[in-house]
Amino acid sequence: MKIAITIELDKESAEIFQTPFKKLSRQINDLIGMFKKVDYEVEDAPALVPEAKPTKSAAKKPKKKPRPKISVKATILKAIKNHKDGVNTKDLKQETGLTGKQISNNLFHLKKDKKVEKTEGGLFIAI
Repeated sequence: MKIAITIELDKESAEIFQTPFKKLSRQINDLIGMFKKVDYEVEDAPALVPEAKPTKSAAKKPKKKPRPKISVKATILKAIKNHKDGVNTKDLKQETGLTGKQISNNLFHLKKDKKVEKTEGGLFIAI
């Protein structure tokens, strides 16, 4: 490829434009040098536009059936029902893996809903 630019200027204008044109000439030569370093033909060049990837709807994965989630309150109630003689909060924490705050808050609601009650010994039993 060859690009030729011809500009006719008077002597004064030529002096003003000489430095910027020299810089531009160097930049063009650097650009041409970069193309010379490329070792493939235009037909072999990588595509500038990336190939379209299949959309998510085209490659649908089979959906798994969602497992029914058991609530924290139901988990605690189930653990209490497993202990007929009653259970304390420390054992509930170990058995369920829940935090003390989760157990405390949900025991409050279970007592309010009259599903559990607290014995004099500090154990919780299902009603």
